[in-house]
Amino acid sequence: MIINITNKTTIKDVQRRFSVAFPFLKIEFSNKQHEMGERTENGRWYDPSFRVLSIAKKPEPGWVIVQPWQKTGFIEELFKERFGLYPQIFRRDGNYWVETAGTDVFTLEEQNSIARKVVDTSRRFSWRERDLLL
Repeated sequence: MIINITNKTTIKDVQRRFSVAFPFLKIEFSNKQHEMGERTENGRWYDPSFRVLSIAKKPEPGWVIVQPWQKTGFIEELFKERFGLYPQIFRRDGNYWVETAGTDVFTLEEQNSIARKVVDTSRRFSWRERDLLL
């Protein structure tokens, strides 16, 4: 997938593209940098309505190629190097979103698959509980 960043591209546009390709993952952008394998600490998350280049340290239009076999930490570094952005990828964990910081060495495909299994398992248990109540 190619994520094209223009003067009109919003964070929400990037998030939509990302979630279509990886429905159990999401990408957020912070004002604080973090290292690979670390969580984003003491930062704030930008509102999805913000234009990407308005928060970029290197505000030049361009693109990023995102492939399923790339590691989450690599994708975060791509955005940092290309645009001076500080993204963090999150994975679904049941009803919650968790930062992939400790698992930045996993690929996007692996992260998405892990999250899918957790969500499927939690849904299965919910149906069992529902059946017991009825």
